[in-house]
Amino acid sequence: MEMGASTRGPGISVYKRLLPFLKPHTWRMVGAILTNIGAGLLDAFSVALLVPFLNTLFDRPPLDIKAGWVSSLLHQTVGRLMVTGDKMGSLRNVIFIVMAVVVAKNILVWISGQLGAELQEFVTRDLRNSVYKHLARLPLGYFTRTKSGQIISRILNDTFETRLVLTQIVTQSLQAAALVVSTIAFLFDISWQLTLMALVIVPILSLVLQPLLRKLRRGNRRRGNQHGEMASVLQETVSGIRLVKSFSAEDFEERRFTDASNTYARTTVRLTQLSFLAPPVTEVIGMLIAVTLLWIGARQVLVERSLTGADLITFLVFVLRLLQPLKQLTAVRATAQSSLASAERLFDILDTPSEQECDKGTVRVEAFRREVRFEDVGFSYEGTDGRSEVPVLRDVSFEASRGDVIALVGASGAGKTTLVDLIPRFYEPTSGSITIDGIDTRSMTLASLRSLIGIVSQDTVLFHDTVRNNLAYGTGRKYSDAEVEAAARAANAHAFITALPDGYETMLGERGTRLSGGQRQRIAIARALLLDPPILILDEATSALDTESERLVQAAIDRLLEGRTVFVIAHRLSTVQHATQILVLDKGRIVERGTHDELRAHNGTYSRLYDMQFRNATDVDAAREVTAVPTFG
Repeated sequence: MEMGASTRGPGISVYKRLLPFLKPHTWRMVGAILTNIGAGLLDAFSVALLVPFLNTLFDRPPLDIKAGWVSSLLHQTVGRLMVTGDKMGSLRNVIFIVMAVVVAKNILVWISGQLGAELQEFVTRDLRNSVYKHLARLPLGYFTRTKSGQIISRILNDTFETRLVLTQIVTQSLQAAALVVSTIAFLFDISWQLTLMALVIVPILSLVLQPLLRKLRRGNRRRGNQHGEMASVLQETVSGIRLVKSFSAEDFEERRFTDASNTYARTTVRLTQLSFLAPPVTEVIGMLIAVTLLWIGARQVLVERSLTGADLITFLVFVLRLLQPLKQLTAVRATAQSSLASAERLFDILDTPSEQECDKGTVRVEAFRREVRFEDVGFSYEGTDGRSEVPVLRDVSFEASRGDVIALVGASGAGKTTLVDLIPRFYEPTSGSITIDGIDTRSMTLASLRSLIGIVSQDTVLFHDTVRNNLAYGTGRKYSDAEVEAAARAANAHAFITALPDGYETMLGERGTRLSGGQRQRIAIARALLLDPPILILDEATSALDTESERLVQAAIDRLLEGRTVFVIAHRLSTVQHATQILVLDKGRIVERGTHDELRAHNGTYSRLYDMQFRNATDVDAAREVTAVPTFG
């Protein structure tokens, strides 16, 4: 008993959490419930009309039935239509009533189907929108821990699966339940002894199906994760198709996908086999009960004379009619396990605290005036087990005054990107503090903090939208066309934009694939110029460009840096000679700091990194020529 309770407990909890999604559609739900109950009652009544039909056929009084309220119901509904001495007339009238009842039942079924379809779609929409709204506000760490395919699968597939647990109960199982309840009521009135025997099927079915339902619940959750893995492989292949083709790795990716697909298919087949067990088990057990009832009922008619033949036939028809809705109800229980497993995966997202829920900042900052200060800052990423991993940053302390250009250099994995990610609070320091104008960034509201910061990364993100909307991303019509164009001109982007087929209204391909690397970078710089942030984070934007594109992008960057406090992640050291301060990171610590000339004279880590990039005198001389023009990548 404890195992059954524990199995039902989580399901009930998930149901309760899903119910609020039904509340906005109460009238559709009530309408579907009422029409389904009405259809179930009319279905049972149409079977009860067998009594006058069979009695007339067997040359007995049409309404001769030993039942109590069933006899009263038939007298009130068809009593006046039974013509004494005219058997064919009475049969004709009963047939007309049966037809009318069946037509009325099917009208109600149609109405309930329409309401149920609307309920399903709108509940799915609301659930999908709610999960996406919460997902977009989750901390950056969630996305680094979770595969994008898993996220996509949950948003699209799991929301579709989850709606069944909410809406099938209304659109299908309620009609079946109403038919079961009304049929059992008729059965009790005809013969309570036989009915009690017939109802043995319910506890037997519950005991037989419970282990099956538990397996389905666990298996469907596992299948959801496997679907996410398959979606992840697909997403990685599509987004990295250039790399796949350049390495002739089509066969490798095909094996990855087919392995994931085969695993998903095998799990689905096993779950389908399990779910298909429920209806035949229900029918076999039900038929055994029906045969037993037939034998005992025949004895009551032929030997004990406590039932009429019409009573027994009607009773047996009711019992046989009971099997189909019982099969539907057990099938719904099996389907519910899949839906509940999907709902649990959705609540994994909804239960993850959003940035706003974690944000304890209350100070709204309007401007940046003096300095950004790091004081003994340490940071460790959270592992999959919830524990902190090896520290990425240790005891980082420095100050960036207004107008300073701070260059961050070091080997890959030294912690440069993590350091700048702490400034807009993509992650929170695990020790120490970061202050802006003396105010701890954790005390600031996220929205006001991030309004002070602009980011231009080497990997420019563009969306499948117009050029204008990519420039003014997320701001709607806040900026006029003239302001957008001015930003594009300052970023050396206006010329190539106007050369596009529809100018600023040209639709860019996904991730801006219609543009070159230099053009995408200039769009990103124009976007930052439009926002005009006082603090700028710049991941060197020119390292992968050709000479002409680099010249245009560099000129745009020089305009972007004017009057701003800038944090530059420098990959090419030739671009940071004129930085106000260069911080050299190694294994999460600042091991050197100073200007280019000071660090070269020190002949330490920075000097070695610099010499590694310019191994021969020609390269060094060329680099010195570059320093004649102030450039900061």
